Amino acid sequence: MKTISQKMIIGLFFCVFLSLFSEVLLSPFYPLFFSKVFGVQDLSYAGYYIFICRLTVVLFTPIWGFLAKRFEARKLLSVGQLGTAVMTAMMALTQNVYQFTFITVLLLIFKSSYFLLYPLIIELGGEQRRSTLTGVYQAVFHGAIVSSTVVGAWVLNLQHPLHLFYGVALGDVLQFALCFMLLKNIPKLNQQKNIAKNVDSGKNPWGFIIAIGLVVLTFQLANNLVRPYFTAYVTEPKPFGVDLITSSFLFLIPSVMAIASMPFIRRFATSSRLSMLYTTGIMLLIGSLYLQGFSQSLPIFIMARVIYGFFLAITQGVLELKLFENSKSNHLHFNYGLITSFANIGHLGAPLLASSLVNSYGLAFPLIAAATLCILNLALAKLTIFRLKLSEGFS
Repeated sequence: MKTISQKMIIGLFFCVFLSLFSEVLLSPFYPLFFSKVFGVQDLSYAGYYIFICRLTVVLFTPIWGFLAKRFEARKLLSVGQLGTAVMTAMMALTQNVYQFTFITVLLLIFKSSYFLLYPLIIELGGEQRRSTLTGVYQAVFHGAIVSSTVVGAWVLNLQHPLHLFYGVALGDVLQFALCFMLLKNIPKLNQQKNIAKNVDSGKNPWGFIIAIGLVVLTFQLANNLVRPYFTAYVTEPKPFGVDLITSSFLFLIPSVMAIASMPFIRRFATSSRLSMLYTTGIMLLIGSLYLQGFSQSLPIFIMARVIYGFFLAITQGVLELKLFENSKSNHLHFNYGLITSFANIGHLGAPLLASSLVNSYGLAFPLIAAATLCILNLALAKLTIFRLKLSEGFS
């Protein structure tokens, strides 16, 4: 099987960066964006908008994965990129918030295809580079979050923020051109007979997919609980009372540490160590989340955020590697699409649960609940995906 060169890896990961950057560019600022651009004063509309966006991704990501079992992933990706470019440009022409929401749904139907790019890189990179590529993805993912958060605040100060979407559409066209040029000479991947070592072609992997899906769901639910009310928590007079700029730095510490974790993932995330790494990582996430929820000391809180960010990327990378090594080559995109939907269900439920917890118990409780959910997640993982072999327990 032909694998990709270093230049191709850089080019494809640049496309990943662009797609993630544009996806999260305005996400922390939707209430302010809707207020400035469309005059929407109801803060709850931002929550409704985010819910609709995530539900669309949950529903359509598996459809693209299903199509990838029958058509080449690179061709599907091209269709998605061009459709995304058109819909993104149309967002700049919207006249009211309802048009904006409707076009966003159409946009996300096409953009849900972008998940195909990461497993395509993994497939082309080959088994020997799987850990390296997973580490690079974590660095690119969190690097996009850091940079887009900084740029997003600047975007709100533009006189006509909607014009931003013309530039984002050009970015989608650039992604299409780069992917087309880099992948045009790659053989038809769906016809490859390469199968992961640990998978018996005669076995049904649905049990494993459901098990790892539930692990991913609880993982994403727990770790997205901490986001919606984080800045409100740290800016409260107790326990810390920091200003908004400091709260932004505290918020971004985990993303910066995730970038720093890339060499560790590349070196240590081998197949024989995945169970040990996940167990250690989740236990440190549990401890660091409890510290963040109960600590009255800012230095201890910062230390907990550093530990949390480093091992958040490692545990997420381990789950991805576990999925990749137990997926047949011609089912990789479909499996990843299903797991992405499980993850997005976690993303969907986290703000709703966080809101309920804050209203009932206070701003610190999402952190405490996230730590408790991580205990459940670790138990579930050890009883399923890190205990039974696919051919023994999930056939």
